Amino acid sequence: IIPLKSHYDAPTAVTRGAKKMERSEHALECSLGSVPYQLVRSSARRTCTIQIDEQGRVAVYVPFRSSRRFIDQFIKEKLRWIEKCVAQARQSYAVVEEKRFGHGTEFLFLGESYPLEVVPGSGKRVQIGFSGREWFVYMPEGIPDEERERRIRAKLIQWYRRQAEEIVGGRIFHHARRIGVMPRKVAIRSQKRMWGCCDYQRQLIHINWQIILSPINVVDYVVIHELCHLIHPNHSRLFWREVERHMPDYQEYKDWLRTNHTAMILP
Repeated sequence: IIPLKSHYDAPTAVTRGAKKMERSEHALECSLGSVPYQLVRSSARRTCTIQIDEQGRVAVYVPFRSSRRFIDQFIKEKLRWIEKCVAQARQSYAVVEEKRFGHGTEFLFLGESYPLEVVPGSGKRVQIGFSGREWFVYMPEGIPDEERERRIRAKLIQWYRRQAEEIVGGRIFHHARRIGVMPRKVAIRSQKRMWGCCDYQRQLIHINWQIILSPINVVDYVVIHELCHLIHPNHSRLFWREVERHMPDYQEYKDWLRTNHTAMILP
């Protein structure tokens, strides 16, 4: 933009009953050069939103029948914000990509950083343990460096997921009783773009296991947020009032996620 310069690929369209969705790839010109973005048109949407993920990838969500001129003007008005957020995300993610799964590297757990200690192991399998002050990874002899990192990463993620199932599961049960709701099913899983999601119709809740890297109050915020969606399926004023009723200082933890989400990404 300024002006918006875009290349247009053939869009993909999905029709679900009366709802339509269309995605197309574009690029905008700014001080960072050519920044690609995905344009998502949806008949279910009434407002315009720009989302920038942890890698600096941009997505623009608009009502299905929005004109090209309207979209260009909307992006133009947000251009400085886009430039700032993309630059920050790219810089932060570059640090994430440099992170290695080796001796001395620190990783978060419940908001605190703990070092990884790699020690020789006697068996054939990589094993991991946590002392409360550091992780110990017991590594068999003779494994190449790249393979060592891959195995350490897999073991650490496996450990995180087990902790998430236990801790997040407990927090959901605790807060569900307090709020007066109970999901039919809770799943801890990998989610690229969300910390949690709720299927209101089926009364299901999914939580991203990586939330276990954040402080316990932030975990509670995500849990309460999704439980309140069992009452209000949208982000209306009634929904946020419900969240505030059960966590008056929720904004503090919501802001923490926005500020620190990149630090919670594993390379």
